[in-house]
Order: sequence, then C-alpha cells, then structure tokens
Amino acid sequence: MAKKPAANSFSPRNDQNTLIRLVLRGALLGLLAVGACYVFLLVYDLPTHNRQQREAATQQLTEAQVALVNDWVAHYRSRLKAAATDLPLLAGASDAANLARFAFPEAQSLALVPLGPLGIAGLDTAKAGLRNNIEMDMVRRASGGELADPEVYKIDDQLVVGFAQAQMAAGETRASGALLVRLPAALLSERLQQHLGNRGQSELLQKNSGQRAVLTVGSGGSGAGVVGDLAVASWQLRVSPTLAWSEGLEQQSLPLYLALAFSLVGILLGALITAREFRIALERNVAALVGGTATDLPGFAALRERLAQRKSAPAAASADATPPPAAAPAAVPAVAVEEVVEAPVALPATIFRAYDIRGVAQHQLTPEIVRQIGLAIGSEAVDRGQQTVVVARDGRDSSPTIADALIQGLRDSGRDVVDIGLAPTPLLYFATHQLGTQTGVMVTGSHNPPQYNGLKMVIAGRTLSGRAIQGLKERIERRQFSSGKGSYRTAEIAETYVDYIVNDVAIAQPLKVVVDAGNGVTGIVAPRLFEALGCEVIPLFCDVDGRFPNHHPDPTVAANLRDLVRAVQEQGADLGIAFDGDGDRLGIVTATGAIVAADRLLMLLAQDVVARNPGADVLFDVKCTRALNNVVAAFGGRPIMWKSGHSFMKEKMQETGALLGGEYSGHIFFNERWFGFDDGMYAAARLIEILSTTDPDLDNHLAGLPGGIATPEIQVEVGEAEKFALVTRIASECQFGDGKVTTLDGIRVDFADGWGLVRASNTGPVLTLRFEGDDEAALARVQQLFRDQLGAIDPRLASGF
Repeated sequence: MAKKPAANSFSPRNDQNTLIRLVLRGALLGLLAVGACYVFLLVYDLPTHNRQQREAATQQLTEAQVALVNDWVAHYRSRLKAAATDLPLLAGASDAANLARFAFPEAQSLALVPLGPLGIAGLDTAKAGLRNNIEMDMVRRASGGELADPEVYKIDDQLVVGFAQAQMAAGETRASGALLVRLPAALLSERLQQHLGNRGQSELLQKNSGQRAVLTVGSGGSGAGVVGDLAVASWQLRVSPTLAWSEGLEQQSLPLYLALAFSLVGILLGALITAREFRIALERNVAALVGGTATDLPGFAALRERLAQRKSAPAAASADATPPPAAAPAAVPAVAVEEVVEAPVALPATIFRAYDIRGVAQHQLTPEIVRQIGLAIGSEAVDRGQQTVVVARDGRDSSPTIADALIQGLRDSGRDVVDIGLAPTPLLYFATHQLGTQTGVMVTGSHNPPQYNGLKMVIAGRTLSGRAIQGLKERIERRQFSSGKGSYRTAEIAETYVDYIVNDVAIAQPLKVVVDAGNGVTGIVAPRLFEALGCEVIPLFCDVDGRFPNHHPDPTVAANLRDLVRAVQEQGADLGIAFDGDGDRLGIVTATGAIVAADRLLMLLAQDVVARNPGADVLFDVKCTRALNNVVAAFGGRPIMWKSGHSFMKEKMQETGALLGGEYSGHIFFNERWFGFDDGMYAAARLIEILSTTDPDLDNHLAGLPGGIATPEIQVEVGEAEKFALVTRIASECQFGDGKVTTLDGIRVDFADGWGLVRASNTGPVLTLRFEGDDEAALARVQQLFRDQLGAIDPRLASGF
C-alpha cells in the first residue's frame, strides 16, 4: 500500500493549488480596488466634473456673446464719431441728411439735431426729429461731452438701438449739433444668433428699464444663466444654455460602467491565465529539478545547485566516479529580423529653398524624391510629437502624382494622413486648426509656371523655413527616418471654411465683385465664398486648369490683371479680386480699373484693425512703403518691418503677437478674428466688410492715404549661385551717403525724401529692387544713386530701372 505523503512534504499538486489560491486572492484585492475607484468616480468625481464642465462652458459662451456685443457697439461708436466729424451738421446744410444716410445705409432712420446757443435747453423735439424722451436724454448727454450709452427702445413698433454723437466745430468747446442714428435691433440679434446657434438663449438687460430683457435671442434656455457686464454701463447680457446642450457636455456614466465591467472581466481572465501558466511552469521546473537540468523559475536554480552538491559529496571520495553528462540546453530557434534600409537618392540642392521646397516636376521632384521628403517630414513630425498630417494639392497636372508619393512617405514614417484633396493653401492651413492636427503639407507650385511644383509645410503649428527646411535635406542624406504604417482617410473642409468666414465677416450692403482665379485652385472656393457673403459675383477663369491657359497666376504682375481690369470696368463692378495659383496671395482692382499695391491695401486694413485694437502690432516686409509707419502709428499701433517671405512673416507674427501682417507680394496675415496665416480669400472678405460698412468706393478710401511715387518690384537676373554673394558685396562696398542703411533682408536705404531696396530673391535667380520718392525728383535721385553704386559692382545691376 502506497504511503500517504506528509503534510509538509513537497508535492507539485499541493504547490500549484496554493499558487492558484494566492493568484485568486490578489485578483480579488484588485477587483475591490477597481470597484472602489469606480464608486468614487460615479458618486463624487463624475457629478463634480460634469457640473464644473457645464459652468465653464456656459461662462465661455457668455464671454463670447459679451465680446460680440462690445465689438458691435464699438464699431458703431467709431463710425458715428467719424460721421459726426465729417457731416455739415450746422443749420442750413441741405445735403447733411443725404450724407448721413450714405454713412449709415443700414439705419432705420436718423435725426440731425442743430443746437443753438443754449444747447439742448428749450429744444423743440418735434422739429428736431426726436421721437421720445429717451432720444432727448441721449442727445442731452452727448451734447454735454459725455460718452452717451446707446439705448434699446421701440419706434413705430420696431425695436431699435439708438446712438447719439455730438459735433463740435474746430476750435470750439460747445457742440453745434448732434447726430442720432436709429439702427434696427435685428442687426445685433443676427450677430448674436449666428454665434449662439441652438445652444441656448441670450437676453440683453437694460438697467434703466428695470433690469428687464429688452432684446432676446435664441430660445430654450434653462436655469438662471450667467450674467456678464458689457462695455455699455447700463447693459448686461444674460446667457442661459439649453438643457440639451448642457447635458451634451456631460461625461456619461454608461462608458464608466462598461469600463468597469471590462476591467473586472480582464482581471479575472488575467488571474486564470496567470494561474494556468504558473502551474505549467511549476510542473516543468519540478521535472527539471528532479532530472538535474536547467530551471527558469526564481529560486529553483539555487535549489538545483544545492541538490547537485549533496549528490556529488559522497562521489568525491571515489576517484573512479564520473558525473553523468549534463543535458544539452534546448536549441533556441533563430528569429529573422527584417531591417528596412532606404536606398539613397540624388537630391537636387536647389529644391530646398528659404520658404518651401520647389522644383521642376518629374525632373527635380520625382516620385521617389518626394516620397523620401515625405519620410523626412513624417520623421520630423515624430520628433515634434505630431501623429496626424493633413495633405492637400493644387490644380497642376503634376500635383496628384506628387501628392501620392508624399502621402506614401508620410505613412511609411508611421504618420496618419488626412487627405483633403484639391484645395487652396489657406484651406490646408485652416484644416490643421479645425481638425486639431497642427501639421500639414500643401502640394503647390504657387505662382510659378506649370512645370514647377513644390511643398509648403507646417509642423506643430510652425511653418517650416530656412534652417528647418535644410534640416529635412540633411535628414534624408543621413537616412534618419522613423518607420511604421500610418493610416489614411479623406476629409472635406471647404464648406466648413466658407461657413466660418460667413459667421465672422459682417456685410452691411452687397457689392458687385469680379473674381479672377487665374485657373488656379481658388476657383473651386472663392466664388462660393463671396456669394455666401451676399455679393454679386462675376467669375473669371475660375475653372481649374493646371496649364494656366489664360494668364500666369501671379497677381503682382500688372500684365496678368489686364483681363480683370477690363471685366471690372465692363461689368460696372465695385471691386476686382485676383488670386495666385494656390490662393494665399491676392491682387485688388478698384471700380475705375486702378491696380492697388498690396502695401497700400495693408494701410486700409491696418486702419480698421488698429482702430479697434489700440497698441496692436502691424507687421510688413522690407519691400513695403514707409508710409505704413505713419498710418499705423497715427492710429495708435506699432509698425514692425521684417524679412520678406510668408514663412518668415508667420514666424514673426507668432513671436510678436501682431494682429495684422502683410507683404508687398500680396500675402496678408490676420491674427484678429483669424488664425495668423496668409489667406487671400479671407483678406478680400475683410476688405469687402470695410467697404460695405463705410464707403463702397475703394478709390475714395485710397485717395485719403499718404504715400509718394513708387516703382513696382524690379527684377534683375543674375544667376542662382551668385545672387547672395552680390548682395554681400553691395552691403560692404557701396556708399549711400546720408541714407539710413537697413540690412534686415538685403540692403534698404531710407532718405529724408525716399528710399531704395536691393535684395536677393528667395524664389528665383534674381535680385529684386524697389524705389519710392516723395515726388518725381526724389525718386529719380534715389534711383540714380543706386544705379551708380550697383553699376560699379556689376554693370548688369544698373540696367532695368
């Protein structure tokens, strides 16, 4: 009869049962810990988090609505002040009413109130055109020099917002008249509703009306809401979100219950699998221990050595004893490791430029070169913590092939790709913000001839330029790539882009515009955008054709705008708008056919931005007129000159926080109400906003701007390899007398009555020059000085100007 093992004797079965009990006990403790955490989340943390999230979202919504009202009031106060300054408001000015209606075409009505020697005392309200005591009080406060708050009240059963502004003749301290404008309250309601959507209700509270709501926008608000103070002392705004919107912000408990269930199941399965694997390992190691072979569980190797020592002790006394041969360890099967090695490619050094990558398609930008560039961009994105890359392309015939190779390289680096397809460059930048990627690559040759193509890149919100672009070249040469297999999906962004601008830009009266896309990719978006803004649009060359059969897509060259000038004049349009091949630059033509230089357009935009944002920085490149300094400074802004090039400008915009920037080449950057990137279509929309809310005649606006006589940009061909060396020689050898020399980007020399510039182009084998003078004589003198000095360096440089 077999002897029963003692209770403390070794048994694999006993040991494995003990092990299973220990594992299950640990699993039970893990379950209790997980359960306690989830109870805490459900009972305390989740309700607290949801309440805080609702309160924060409601506060943000309220602040945004308050900002809209404040901006709206500031806009009309500014216009009213300007109108009261310009209008002949004194008694007997027969055309004053017409002028006032022209200044405020959107007004429901207006009143021109001449004030006598006693001011408003004894004023006949009927003769003055005042309708009630509210208007009398507004005029009284305005005429006394106070900043009269607007009022909301009814006129003929229509709700209006009234503004009053006094007029004082030059050198006088007493108001000679006042202008009272009654605006439909619907103008403010529509602005609030566009932003509010279906998220709740906004109520404008007027303190002098018993703190009651005088204007209500939206519906379905729940609870007391959040009350925000406004720039108008007598107003407050109460925003009440809808219950559906508030509940939509909450983190639901069902996912937590599911997560708890999965956690419990996972812990149990993990415990059972662990127990099974330990049992198998225990049996294997016990067998190995008995057989004297290698073990792998902790402690068994030391136990095996002790048993071996005990077995060898008696055998050591016998010289004839020989130990049994040790069992050979089991062979470990070899694992094949595949190493991906990218074959080197010959890189044309000239394609890596200051602002972007650019070259001749299928010759310098072959599919394999572009794929390796994609690998480099994707690997750089890895180093900057970026996973997803947005890709878009222009309408050139070579762009689909280049985009495919780029996407392949990005995915081979492990990056996920969102392809928005055929789209202008601004939509690529817009998509990086809307899709939350902050990284994107645009396949475009911009304004270059059809055989060229290139890549514009932004990684982690930073546009690549200069040293960063050279870093991509060096990464390819070193084969320093990450690897993986990224995903791919498509997305449509144009509709979101159009809706965003329509909700941002306010058009008071429709304009008639001619849009010349030059057969570039803006043809698929620009006409739709301006029609959505309410303009009458006449499209010109808006069918996308990468051969550009009608004219070159560069709006800075006057010859390319001949068709647009003719169309504007023939159609009687208010404005002509031209875009380059990918839509990040624009050109403007007035109703009379005058071509507007981009630096003069920037003056007009700067007046609008700085007037609302005193102290704001305005950025412009070295090719722009120095009159910009005076305009920006006169409105209380800070002018900043910087290097030419869209990449350099965007970097400086981010560094300074400038609200507006622009280049003579037509790149316009808005950081006010926009994202800081160059966008020709958005810039045109902001110009239309200014014209529609003031004077639609752009020629009138331009006539009031300062400036001398300037040349267009002049290009002198010198060769790619020598252009920078020539600029270095000019800086060191040329003498410009009493001129102030700036070497920020090339050599710019400012004199008391003019200035001149020579710099190496970053996009072609040329030197670019530009000159400006207060009059013809000053311009001729500056040009002759440059002609003499540059001609001494190289006779070629003295021709063409």
